[in-house]
Amino acid sequence: MSPRNRKTVIEGEDSPLDLTSMLDVVFILLIFTMVAMSFQKEVSSLPVDLPKADSQKKGTGTKKEVFILSNGELRYENRILSEDEWKQKVSEGEFKNTAVWIYGDEKTDYGSFVRVLDDLKTSELKELHIAVRKP
Repeated sequence: MSPRNRKTVIEGEDSPLDLTSMLDVVFILLIFTMVAMSFQKEVSSLPVDLPKADSQKKGTGTKKEVFILSNGELRYENRILSEDEWKQKVSEGEFKNTAVWIYGDEKTDYGSFVRVLDDLKTSELKELHIAVRKP
């Protein structure tokens, strides 16, 4: 092999690695990330109307019904319960191994609903159902 036919590579002149494909992939990933972030913002700002649902599933087991009235009062077994009475019923195991149906008024405060769910979380329920009306 003569020195004329031998090609010498000077550092920085010709790179043996083509980075064009890698830059395309990085650019596509950047676009995908930006689009995904914009969808997250849209989801958190959607208005929600919770009391309506098309799906219905019938429960099994002993059925206990809890009503949350529009003023935040709890009604269980045709009796209005104070918050302390409600917590006592839950802690006594009233709802253990039962199916609990929660009927919340459409105008019920969300905080009242969450407090009821939080209390029931510790009671070893068999099933929990949220009653809704068909649209």
